[in-house]
Amino acid sequence: MNNFKYIKRLSLSILTAVIIFIGCQAAVEDITGPSALGNTLGIQGLFGGAGIQNNGASQATIRVEVYSTQNIPTVGATVTLTTTLGTLGAVSLTTDASGTATTTLTSGTVTGTAFITATVDNVSATTAVPII
Repeated sequence: MNNFKYIKRLSLSILTAVIIFIGCQAAVEDITGPSALGNTLGIQGLFGGAGIQNNGASQATIRVEVYSTQNIPTVGATVTLTTTLGTLGAVSLTTDASGTATTTLTSGTVTGTAFITATVDNVSATTAVPII
């Protein structure tokens, strides 16, 4: 009986560690382009753990990158954002000298997956942030 409890506890610990490790990985979910103006767009959601809590206050950082087809950062590109859950800190961003712009996603009280879509010119890219 003690061996069964040990194996159960060990399995649960390994599963928890795997979920935390996967949740901490920030990866560009979607890269699209080139747009009509020759821009490539990428977006990523940065959050710790398996997601952000549905307490109406937890936040994830949303980072967008805009580059030319020659891989040169696009300065001053206007990026429009939408989300299916939670609230964005800004719905319109302008890229800086490194071609990036950031905002936050604040959780609501509903659990699910927030799909954040960034649009520049005529292309869109989407990332997902779990709200748990």
